[in-house]
Amino acid sequence: MDPQRVNIARISLTALTVGVLAGCTYTVETDLTAGAEATEATEATKAPGSFAEPFPERLFTMDRVSVVPAAGDDVIPDGTHHKATGKQLTVTYRSGEGVTAGQQVTATGSQAQVSDLKGALDWLTEKAGKPAGARTDWVPVNPGLSPAAAACQNLAEGEGTRCYWVDADTVGYLHMSKEAAPYIPFADTRLELEGLEKKK
Repeated sequence: MDPQRVNIARISLTALTVGVLAGCTYTVETDLTAGAEATEATEATKAPGSFAEPFPERLFTMDRVSVVPAAGDDVIPDGTHHKATGKQLTVTYRSGEGVTAGQQVTATGSQAQVSDLKGALDWLTEKAGKPAGARTDWVPVNPGLSPAAAACQNLAEGEGTRCYWVDADTVGYLHMSKEAAPYIPFADTRLELEGLEKKK
């Protein structure tokens, strides 16, 4: 056999082998990258109805300014009819320009085991009580999508409004500044924070 042909055959076989290996390596790398992107996409979404990250970047006219673990007085205590099962987070939204300047909403919540919606809400509002100067007691409000229960209280002049809500697997607390409270519907706020869609 012609030695030149043998060399060409060897080179072709070597090139083919290298090409196959390179192809496999590339495919594996692509698959791993695709898997990582899929994982990131999964982590970047949350189940509807969950008080968890990611929270919306904007809430009506306000921008998200922080998401931190709940601490101190912000922590929602476990009660007779509910118990937190996830980490409690506090998310804050604020608007600083134009007619909406000064609007702020701070919400704390977590996934929870809830055995009695109304019982849990009553326990939370009773424990919170009515501070001196509060303009109203706790008043039931529309929670948005059911099953859920919610109540809000107008605090002293200039201190805004606070609310508790409980649904099948979430317990939350919300404080709206005096600039935000008259303009921001509680039900819509809760749906936005939990990633729920309004019923049409």
